[in-house]
Amino acid sequence: MRTVSSPPSSPTNCSESEICIPIRDCPFFDDLLKRVRPPRPSSVIQIMRKKMCDLNKALSIPYMCCDRTTLSPTKREDRDSPSRETTTKAPELISRHRNFHLLRNDICGPISNNLRITSGEEVGIEEFPWMALVVYYTGTGYDLKCGGTIINERYVLTAGHCVHNFNIAGVKLGEYNLDTMEDCLKNDNYEDYCAPPPQDFLIETMKVHPEYNPKTFENDIALLRLATPANFSFCKYNQELVTQYFTRTYEHFPANIKPICLPLSEMDLTGKSVIVSGWGVTETGLKSSVLMKVSLPVAPISECQKKYESFAPVTNKQICAGGYKGRDSCTGDSGGPMKYVDIVDGTPRYIQYGIVSYGPKHCGIEGRPGIYTRVARYIRWILDNLQPDVDD
Repeated sequence: MRTVSSPPSSPTNCSESEICIPIRDCPFFDDLLKRVRPPRPSSVIQIMRKKMCDLNKALSIPYMCCDRTTLSPTKREDRDSPSRETTTKAPELISRHRNFHLLRNDICGPISNNLRITSGEEVGIEEFPWMALVVYYTGTGYDLKCGGTIINERYVLTAGHCVHNFNIAGVKLGEYNLDTMEDCLKNDNYEDYCAPPPQDFLIETMKVHPEYNPKTFENDIALLRLATPANFSFCKYNQELVTQYFTRTYEHFPANIKPICLPLSEMDLTGKSVIVSGWGVTETGLKSSVLMKVSLPVAPISECQKKYESFAPVTNKQICAGGYKGRDSCTGDSGGPMKYVDIVDGTPRYIQYGIVSYGPKHCGIEGRPGIYTRVARYIRWILDNLQPDVDD
């Protein structure tokens, strides 16, 4: 039995949605320490330093600001249940797939040093550089109805229901605040730093999963191929397009567009805390002008099977998460990512395990989780439908 040390006398830096507790008592950090062994990379050290709220000097135990909802007990399925999934499945020989090299595992899913694991908060400008917005023709103009993620220079991953029977105009990458021409924030020295402008792309081809069911949302996944490649490199723009000050402040800013990693094998996330991010873009409209995020606990698939049995079948090709009052994928976008930190090529990265699919009509309802497409079950389909450029 693990001994819990006494709480610190004056916890600092934590938001109202967090509690200052020993590092091993916080599921997010306990899991991170188990998966990232010493010597730990600087990105992980920076995350821990920023979330540290106190230190028990007598026992050398750091205290961390921990999201309160991740501490809530999650009902687990009976281990003897025949429907229970295994912890991880043996990875298929995905690395031998002819298109495996098209996934950018060398640069995908970077973890920003200003990571904040909290509920319903704005994110840093560079925190989630894979976020995409799908732009639609409305007949009189353009609208934003769904999100997605960039997975390589040419492809955006989104939900099937975001593409099926819609007139898509294009995709916007590198966006942060929809209300501003320039996305700027204060750095640790209280100096303004600004991101390069977002990039807009036309769509060359659209591919919805052939077994997508618009009534039940089964196989709710799609790929959009950009007409031109996205730029993942450092950016410097013509001074005619921006002010002299803006050019000076972002010419050395890391590229605000990077791909997210995809899972090469399955992981049982039940009981773990995942992150959903977005502007709250759904078919009903826009919820936030600034990119937001929320952490949600993953529930057993059986919980969603019971909750949605009168609506649609919920299968092991989906993930069940959320169900806390006021905390759901309303913060995310239809087609947007559910992500979790794991190890890729020896480095902690964000991996997209889910795609926002559907949930209750009024989201954020207690006891009513949301449904996410389980990306790991579709990796082969994704690779099968990636088309290399002539030079690849």
